[in-house]
Amino acid sequence: MRRSRHKAWALALLAVPGLALAQAGDNAASADTPPADDALFELIGEPASAEPASAATAAAAESPAAAPAAAPEAAQAVEPLEVIPLPGKPAELPPAPAEKRAPRTIEEVVVTARRTAESQQDVPIAISAMSSDDLRREAINSPQDLQGRVPSLLVGAGSQMRNTETPTIRGQGAQFGASPGVVIYLGEVPLPSDPVANYQGGAGKFFDLGNVQVLKGSQGTLFGRNTTGGALLLEPQKPQEGFSGLLRAGAMSLSGEGGLNGQTYEAVLNAPIAGDTLLARAGGQIYRRDGFTHDVVTGKDYDSKNYWTARLGLLWRASERVENYLMGYWSDSDDHGTATVIERINREGLNRAIPGAVGLGVLATILPGIDLTQVANLGCLTLNVFGPSRNCGQDIVDEQAARDVRHVQLSGDPNDVLQTGAVVDKFSFRLSDALTLVNIASWSRLEHSYRWDLDGSRAALNEFINPQDVLQADVKTVTEELQLQGEALDGRLDFVAGGYYETTDAAGWIVAKSLIFVDVDQRYEQEKTSFAPFVQGSYDLGGLSDSLSGLSLTLGARHTTDDTRVNASIRQLALGLVPLVDKDFSATVRNSEWTWTVGLDYKLDNQLVYGKISRGYKTGGVAPIAVNPDHYTYEPEYVTNYELGQKADFELGGVPLRLNTAIYYTDYTGLQKAGIDAYVDPSNPSPVPQLGQAIFNVGSAWVAGFEMDLTLQASENLTLLGTYGYTEAEYEEFRFGYNGATPQLDCTGQEITRGNTVDFACIPFQDIPKHQFSLSGRYRLPLDESLGEMEASMTYAYTARKYSGQSSPPEAEPGAWLPSVGLLNASLGWSRIFGSSLSAQLFGTNLTNELYRISNSNQWNLTYFQSSIWSEPRVIGLNLSYEWGR
Repeated sequence: MRRSRHKAWALALLAVPGLALAQAGDNAASADTPPADDALFELIGEPASAEPASAATAAAAESPAAAPAAAPEAAQAVEPLEVIPLPGKPAELPPAPAEKRAPRTIEEVVVTARRTAESQQDVPIAISAMSSDDLRREAINSPQDLQGRVPSLLVGAGSQMRNTETPTIRGQGAQFGASPGVVIYLGEVPLPSDPVANYQGGAGKFFDLGNVQVLKGSQGTLFGRNTTGGALLLEPQKPQEGFSGLLRAGAMSLSGEGGLNGQTYEAVLNAPIAGDTLLARAGGQIYRRDGFTHDVVTGKDYDSKNYWTARLGLLWRASERVENYLMGYWSDSDDHGTATVIERINREGLNRAIPGAVGLGVLATILPGIDLTQVANLGCLTLNVFGPSRNCGQDIVDEQAARDVRHVQLSGDPNDVLQTGAVVDKFSFRLSDALTLVNIASWSRLEHSYRWDLDGSRAALNEFINPQDVLQADVKTVTEELQLQGEALDGRLDFVAGGYYETTDAAGWIVAKSLIFVDVDQRYEQEKTSFAPFVQGSYDLGGLSDSLSGLSLTLGARHTTDDTRVNASIRQLALGLVPLVDKDFSATVRNSEWTWTVGLDYKLDNQLVYGKISRGYKTGGVAPIAVNPDHYTYEPEYVTNYELGQKADFELGGVPLRLNTAIYYTDYTGLQKAGIDAYVDPSNPSPVPQLGQAIFNVGSAWVAGFEMDLTLQASENLTLLGTYGYTEAEYEEFRFGYNGATPQLDCTGQEITRGNTVDFACIPFQDIPKHQFSLSGRYRLPLDESLGEMEASMTYAYTARKYSGQSSPPEAEPGAWLPSVGLLNASLGWSRIFGSSLSAQLFGTNLTNELYRISNSNQWNLTYFQSSIWSEPRVIGLNLSYEWGR
């Protein structure tokens, strides 16, 4: 009943935006009031022109941003007429022909959401896109920088290291050890990802991009593999005709650090190798920035950034019908790792867990009403001896509290070393005017090594120590995708058919220390293959009846088969002597599922109204660090997404507006959640439980919301933008067998012991802020062309509070609520300074220097502490560029 009620609520609201906007567009189109600028020209008279349309008008029609620069040249081209009156006859001039001024328009954004280039406004999918100019203007260099700017998109560490930058769309993202629900693509190929942690690709992903596209909701067919939440498409800049290039250098200063704390260097060269047949584009970026958190003992600075990336692209136009784009890149990141800050220690949990880890958990129940684990105080004694501590860690917490969060004392000597690269080839052969064959092949590599102090203290409560600097993830992926794109039925049917194949070999070795005295050694080897044929087509129903012209039906289907094979081993040793876990296992999983898309859209002039239903699927798999044989594997996760939306370009009082809205309802089943895994082997006489982590299919949920993108071209020089996202979500069922070492509070209000079922249906939905919005203004200063072009930009982005815990109620997970935050960013750019090839940009991020937690450890009931990762401080920077041939 509850699910039906929410579906009805969502579908009823879906009809409102489209109807209202269609009416607004009709009213604006029929308005008789001329724009303010046009009225002014009617009052004073328009200047005569030698031609009906000036060069400036043509340039403005092609690129609105170029119009102001071209206008002065056009004015100089119109020379005044010298008129000599004839004797006895008054001078009369013929009426000057009215010059057609280019109307103010909003920049067109080209996207590839349906695997072909088309206007964002023509695609019946909820998309937010940012051009290369947007990325430069907003100083966006990583996924984290998108935070708050895109409705329903959340980018965070997800209780992992700062650089993880896990994207979540409409509440669907990644669980530790499971496949991501939002896949990041570069050049239409998925970035390599860590099978245990949630890294996708590495640093430098946003260097020299043509645009960024955020596809929201299950894509079902064309980007169907695991994209239950959506996809992040990064389109690299391709080689262009002509010789051009860019040199850029920048410096930045971090608040509280003093002086210059970072430098960036970029170089891009675009060059024809053989006329317009073979073109090349090569570029590289070096990024160095000091850390802003310091170790009070070693002096080491954490939270630094230190990477370089290089990319080479070759575009070969073999003929009018054959084109091939070959792109390769490599990135190398080596920084000082993440600073976490200890805030609390769960002493009661430690007192229960330490005896449980050595087989003395029965002390908690041996006497009615008396918990001998607390009386014996064994956990605190262990912390006092090995911490070292005087009072069960309270002195450790007090020492940190006396410092600010930018100064810590860590025991794990953190670092983060990540190398990743790929070779991507896209071949296109136009078989005929109506058919094109496309093949996309890739090879990619990801190598990740790190040390990470999760508890953020001088005690080894939980840390990845990695003494030999081994690879926690070594991933090699090969993909192959063959497509046939075309038109049929007199151009009324557009279709894409093809097949996708992917194979991944991964291995990793994790060396950690837990609960102060337990040494952990985990190793795995994983092989995954995926094969998926697919087809999708959109048919203009005007082919059936003229009255249906403009109404299109979209149908698509994809059949995915995923095979996963894992060999894993787990060793846990207490005090270097007592074996707690010594296990090897192998497991194989095959999932084979259909996903699909059904949609209707109606296009009338500059307005699009659409509705669609899509089915998404995220593969099951093997949990490489599980210990219970019943939990080695887990089942797939499914979503069904219902969405209605509209996209409209229209004028209101002569002011161009673009308004895109969507309202959606997502039905979630087979929900995958990471949780504690514990096991006592009945064939082993030792009562010591083995501890690990597994992925559980816990039940079902729903997510519903509204999204809006608004652009207003207030004048030729002023652009205003606004975004808003509203999201509601609820677990309908969230149950699994609990195997933790200590009792867990659940929605019954009772503490549930190991071997029983916990119920978490009442907890807040993970990683969903109820409100997100951003407001931006861009103003191009009316300078004389000889001075260059100057533009000022400011953005305020707000994200409401969100719950980061995944399997515990707020009262049992301190710090799980992450606070709301509003960030103010600004930039001032001056291009073509005094008519030269030089440009400068002054920018600032987090201008009000907000200090807030971006991640919570969520380890209160696992390794018995609470720690946080804190935000970046204010950054002020200056970039200087030299461009030629643009």
